[in-house]
Amino acid sequence: MDLRAAAGRQPQSAIRGIAARIPPSDQERGGDSQTLTRIVLHQGCRLETERDRALIDALQLAASQPEADPAAFSAATAILLADRLQHGLYPETMGDFWESFQDNYCALPKRDRAAIFQGFLIGADTGRVEITGPRPESCHLSESREEVQGALLELADRGQARLQAGVSKAVGAQMALLLLPELNVLLKGERRGSLTGDSPLFAPLLEMASDRRHPAHDFATALLLREAIENGDSEGWFSITLWPEMAADWLSTDTPYARPILAGLRYLYEAFPDWEPMPRRATSPKRLERLPLIPVLDDSFNGGRNGSRTG
Repeated sequence: MDLRAAAGRQPQSAIRGIAARIPPSDQERGGDSQTLTRIVLHQGCRLETERDRALIDALQLAASQPEADPAAFSAATAILLADRLQHGLYPETMGDFWESFQDNYCALPKRDRAAIFQGFLIGADTGRVEITGPRPESCHLSESREEVQGALLELADRGQARLQAGVSKAVGAQMALLLLPELNVLLKGERRGSLTGDSPLFAPLLEMASDRRHPAHDFATALLLREAIENGDSEGWFSITLWPEMAADWLSTDTPYARPILAGLRYLYEAFPDWEPMPRRATSPKRLERLPLIPVLDDSFNGGRNGSRTG
């Protein structure tokens, strides 16, 4: 989905730029801009037909010329990578592209950059793409940890009064005297070490984060997510405990609080290869639910709402 979005959000000039590189012999085989548009918008960037195959040379050429047409370069690279991940018709493993254009990928806008690097890394791990040499430390991230955690902490801090009231109600006045100072330290980002499930403060925060109707729900979610990023959600608060019940709400809400939370979930996905949200358990093998994907945080694909794209 990230690679599809990276191709789809490029300006129309990108399609024209790729189409301009189609040699006459491939044009006679059906390669044209309409075929390119169909591949991006209706086939999810997967090459499937002989007409699609006629575009391979043009896509390779555009993906090899970053300075000549940056938009065409981004779109062509995203299409080829997405095709490889989806077992399409492109036969090459793209090792030469990785070796030659890493610096150019790093210079792309952050969401294009992250999508393309993630495509290479996941493709290499699944044997669909070939990469050699060092892997980047941060080019595969849309946003830095500091940016994401800072936004989550800012959101949580807005709800300090509601969080304090929620904790007090959950644990009682006497225990609250012990826990509220720890909560305030968390909200300042000054706690030494990350919060763990053994902390007495964890249970009331999880209770609030698990209840969409709780007035402190968004703030508790933001605070727990900020802490989970510290250790890659190693205790499964989000991937196992909260995701099955709350993902539909997280991915469909249009409140101002949604973006920091979605950015935090995206950071877990991008930064920790082993982080995988667990679906709701099916009671029968015949019950196949559509599983939500981490949304792309931009206005591509007709500006669909967060979470409107599922798999």
